[in-house]
Amino acid sequence: MRHRLPSHAARRAVGWLLGLVLLLAAGAAAWAQQDPPGRVARLDEQQGTVSFSPAGDDSWYDAVPNRPITTGDRLWTDRNARAELHVDSTALRLDDQTMLVVSELDDDSARFTATRGRLQLRVREAPAGQRLEIDTANLAVVVEAPGDYRIEVDPAAGTTRVAVAAGGLTLYGENGESVTLGAHQQLTVSGRQLAAVSGAPVRAGDAFDRWVAERDRLEDQSISARYVSRDVLGYQQLDRYGDWQSDPTYGNVWYPRSVDAEWAPYRDGQWVDIAPWGWTWVDAAPWGFAPSHYGRWARIGPRWAWVPGRSNARPVYAPALVGFVGGGVHANVVAGGRPGVGWFPLAPGEAWRPGYRTSQRYIDEANRAIAYQRQLARADYLHRNTPGALSLVPVDIFGRGPIARRDFLRTPEGATAQLPIVATAPVTPRGGRHVGGFGRSASALPPPDLRGRQQQLQQAQQLQQAQQAQQAQQQIQLQQRAVQAQAQAQQMQRFQQMQQAQQPQPAQQFPQMQQRDALRQQQELQQRAAQAQAQQQFQLQQQQQQQQQQQQVLRAQQEMQQRAAQAQAQQLQRVQQQQAQRAQQQMQAQQQAQQVQMQQQNTLRQAQEHQQRALQQLQQQQQQRAGGSDPRQRWTSRDSAQQFDRP
Repeated sequence: MRHRLPSHAARRAVGWLLGLVLLLAAGAAAWAQQDPPGRVARLDEQQGTVSFSPAGDDSWYDAVPNRPITTGDRLWTDRNARAELHVDSTALRLDDQTMLVVSELDDDSARFTATRGRLQLRVREAPAGQRLEIDTANLAVVVEAPGDYRIEVDPAAGTTRVAVAAGGLTLYGENGESVTLGAHQQLTVSGRQLAAVSGAPVRAGDAFDRWVAERDRLEDQSISARYVSRDVLGYQQLDRYGDWQSDPTYGNVWYPRSVDAEWAPYRDGQWVDIAPWGWTWVDAAPWGFAPSHYGRWARIGPRWAWVPGRSNARPVYAPALVGFVGGGVHANVVAGGRPGVGWFPLAPGEAWRPGYRTSQRYIDEANRAIAYQRQLARADYLHRNTPGALSLVPVDIFGRGPIARRDFLRTPEGATAQLPIVATAPVTPRGGRHVGGFGRSASALPPPDLRGRQQQLQQAQQLQQAQQAQQAQQQIQLQQRAVQAQAQAQQMQRFQQMQQAQQPQPAQQFPQMQQRDALRQQQELQQRAAQAQAQQQFQLQQQQQQQQQQQQVLRAQQEMQQRAAQAQAQQLQRVQQQQAQRAQQQMQAQQQAQQVQMQQQNTLRQAQEHQQRALQQLQQQQQQRAGGSDPRQRWTSRDSAQQFDRP
C-alpha cells in the first residue's frame, strides 16, 4: 500500500502561512531596528540673549553653544540678539525676536518651523535624498539647490515673505498648491493657499544683512575647512583657538592653545542626558564641539592633538568618543574610599561602541572616518593607561552639572588596568532639570502667545511619539502572532509527517473526510489572516483619524491665532485711523484759530489805521483853526464867500 501524501490545498495553506509569518516577522524586525540620527545642529554664534528650550521640557534656559540641538528643541532670540546654527554645512542665521523650532532632524530630513522673525539660510550643498524644509503658519519652503535664502514671518499680519538671492526652492500650500522661485525672486503670501500679497514692501539692506555677510566671509576664509569636512560641526572655532600641524604618523592634527599641563580631553565640561543618545559630553571650551564628537585624540609628546580622520568620509555625530571604566560586577571604581566613574578618550584607530542599541550599519558608518586605520585587539585601549588621560569623578557628581577641578579623584597608576571597559557610563540618569537643559533659567522668554503655540506643537509631538510607541507595541503583538502562527504551521507539518509515516486506511474509504479537514484548516488559516489584516487596517484607520483630528485641531488653533492676529492688526489700524482723524481735527482747529487770529489782527490794524486817519484830520482841523487870525485869510475867505453868494 502507498502512503498518502498531503493534499495540494493543505500544502498551499502551509506555504501561504509561512510566507505571512516571514512578512510579519520582517516588518516587526524593521520597525524595532531604528538607529538614532547621525547628525545634529549646533549653535555656532550668538550675540545678545538667546534662550533655549529642550524637547520634552516647557522650561527655557540660557543657550549653551556646545549643547547638541536635535528634534523638538526650540530657540528664541531676544531684542537686539542674533544666532547662527549649522546643520552639516548649511548655516541658519536668526535675527532678533525670532522663534525657531527643530521639527525633525535625522539623516534624511532637516525640517524647521519659524513662527516669528527673520531667518537667513546659506546652503552650500543639497545632497540627493536629503530634504531641507522650513515651515511657517502659511506655507512650507523646500530648498532644492545650494544658494542664499531669506524667510520673514509676521504673525500679526499673517504673512510670510520668501526671497531667493541665489539657488532655487518650492513653496507648498496646505492643499497641494506649489510655487517655484529662482534666483532674484521673492513672494509674500497670506493664508495657507499661497495667496500672494500685492504691494508688499521690499526691505533694504540693514544691520542683519551686514552681519550675515560678515559671517559668510569668515566661513569662506576658514583655514580648518582645508583639513576637515564642512559637515563637521564646530570646525570654524578651531581657527581661533588652535593650530594645525602635520604629523608623520597621524597626518594633519590640531593642537589646542591655552590649555595647562594637567588638561586632558573630556575634562572641562559636563555630562548631560540627551535623548536618544543618553549620556552626552558638553564641553566648556568654545572650540570643544568638533573634537568631542568627531575624530580621535592622540598624545604626541607632552601635548594632546586632535586627529580629525578622513575628510572625504561623511561625519557621523557621536555623543562622546570615550571608553568608560566600570560595569558588570565592577559597577563603580573606588578611589579614596569613594565610588566613582571614569572615562578616557579613544585613540586613533580605536572603534567606538555606542552605549545604546543600534544596527551594525550605524556602527560601521560612525567608525568609517577613523584616521590611522590600524588593527587593535578587542581590549586594546591606548589611553586607558596613558598618564593623565583618565578622568575620574564620584558617582554623585557625574551628571550633576559642570565638573570642577576639585571634583576629580586621583588613583594610583595601574589601579584601573584590570577593570572592564564599557560603552556607556554605569550611572543611571536621575532626571530633573539637568536632563535636557542646564538648570540656569533663561533671562529672556518668548512672548506668551508664542510659548502657548510652542506648547501646542510640543503636545502634538508628544502625541505623535505616543502613537509611534503604540504602533511599536502593535508591531510586537503582530510579531507574537506571527510566532504563534509559525508554531501552528510547524505543528501542522509535524501532523502531516506523522500521517505520512503511518499506514493509512485504503484511499477509497476516507478521501472526502481528509479533504474536508484540509479545507477546514485552510479556511481557518485564511480567516485568522483576514482577521489580523482587518485589525491592522482598523488600527491604521484609527491612526489616520487621529492624525486628521490633530491636523484639524492644529488648523483650528492656527485659524484662531490668525484671526486674533488679524483682529489685533485691524484694531491697530483703527487706532491709527482714529489718531490720524484726531490729528486732522487738531490741525483744522489750529487753522481756524489762525484764521480768527488773522481776522482779529486785520480788524485791529484797520482800527489803528482809522484812528490814525482821524488823528491826522483832527490835526489838520486844529491847524486850520490856528490859521484863522491872518488878515489875508479872512479877506480871502470873505471875498470868496461874497463871490459864491453872488446871484
